[in-house]
Amino acid sequence: MFARPTAVRAVARQGRNFSSTTAARAATPEKASSTVNDIAKRAQELGGPAMKKVEGLLGGYSEPIKYNLSVASNIAKQVYVAEGLAPPTSINTITSAYRQIWSKASDKSYWTQLLTKGNWKKVGIYAVEAYGIFTIGEMIGRRSLVGYKLDTSKHAHHAHH
Repeated sequence: MFARPTAVRAVARQGRNFSSTTAARAATPEKASSTVNDIAKRAQELGGPAMKKVEGLLGGYSEPIKYNLSVASNIAKQVYVAEGLAPPTSINTITSAYRQIWSKASDKSYWTQLLTKGNWKKVGIYAVEAYGIFTIGEMIGRRSLVGYKLDTSKHAHHAHH
């Protein structure tokens, strides 16, 4: 169920072997790391007793889960820095992005160009990716792969006679 620590450490080490030596790029991961550590500290302060209870319920699985979450967060930080990702800095950026999407979606020439140049395949793949992400979110929200869990025990006693 969980990745083996040695395999995960090897994957995490790969990102460190090829990191840049410039001062600007070296400072960014440290800043991101300190921000994440600050958030983790605040979360522990706020949810301390609850986290202890969850750890108790998980038993022997709590350490591997904590380790795997730590590795996943470190890999996510490395990807965030390497790809130069950043949240939008202004409302204008967000509105202009949505305005551009809406203008393309409502323009008939855009859709005919997609069909004639063969770019419809790329848009189709993006749509499938978006649907997949949405579906994964639904599964997480339902806490079930298929359907919603319903409490049918109340209805079983009211059977027709």
